[in-house]
Amino acid sequence: MTLRVLLIGSFLAASLPAPFVAGLPAHAQAQQPRPVLRTDVTVARETINLGDLVEGAGAAADTPVFRAPALGRNGTIQVSRVMDAARLAGLTPANPAGAVQVVVTRAARKIGKAEIEAAARAALVARYGMDEPDVSLALDSGESTLFIEPDAQGELRFLDLFYDARSRRLEATLSIAGSRILALKPVRVAGSVVDLVNVPVLTRMIARGEPVRDSDVRLERRPRSDLPGGVVTGTTNLVGKVARVQLNPGAMLRDGDLAKQDVVEKNSLVTVVYEGPGLSLSMRAKALESGGIGDVVLVQNVQSKRQVQGTVVAPGKISVTLGIPGPVASALSGQAVP
Repeated sequence: MTLRVLLIGSFLAASLPAPFVAGLPAHAQAQQPRPVLRTDVTVARETINLGDLVEGAGAAADTPVFRAPALGRNGTIQVSRVMDAARLAGLTPANPAGAVQVVVTRAARKIGKAEIEAAARAALVARYGMDEPDVSLALDSGESTLFIEPDAQGELRFLDLFYDARSRRLEATLSIAGSRILALKPVRVAGSVVDLVNVPVLTRMIARGEPVRDSDVRLERRPRSDLPGGVVTGTTNLVGKVARVQLNPGAMLRDGDLAKQDVVEKNSLVTVVYEGPGLSLSMRAKALESGGIGDVVLVQNVQSKRQVQGTVVAPGKISVTLGIPGPVASALSGQAVP
């Protein structure tokens, strides 16, 4: 990219009718260090000043002479054109490297495709309650990277977010606090969205009645719309359950494939532990129902035949916790508890 002259000739001639050093005494001119050409510069403005290109430009440093490249881009200027602009300002820069071109880069904040898609995922989760959507977006310009002002460090947000669940299409306008470019010329993005969920898949064959271990399951991301009905998602409460039927490796789990492993058998004797305010009581009882850890089962006092519900907390152990101790303890023991 070759940069065009923005303000030379008549502009500089009118503003600087004579070399700015011409009025200095000869000994003062001799003491001035000679300006030096810069061959690789970075600017943050829309224009390139003479001081960006020439070190020691003095009073002429803030004179705009060329248009800067687009944000995040670079371009070149022929050294001969820089020298022409410098001479109009009364300067004769040295060119110690013998360069023929000056490379100019426009500073910018770079926002890549991955950052845009990550922000889109967060917006979809927040607005549409998706799990972990897979998003593939493109800018309306066809570019994969967005460049904005380097001082615009606000959070990337989506305005006018629209998602069509049937077509899986997303459209939105990008917004970043502090970006004048995006405020003047909004950037639209569009693309496809696939709502992915974590699906547990077995790593080995599990026989009927065999419990599931943590190493028996791996997670795979699958499109939600492609999952058959009843498929389990996530791994919550899988480990420790037992297979109702033989399960093959690579199979996705369905709701009815696993059951809690009973640690209390129906008609077995269990220990019932009652804990309430100011009271702790243990007694033997008969389980009227089978259950696994966390299940609520009915138990019966073997002497009084009174029944109460409790929570299975360990093999052969039932916990009963209520705020009013007397009636519950009485139900268990058949005696009032003071």
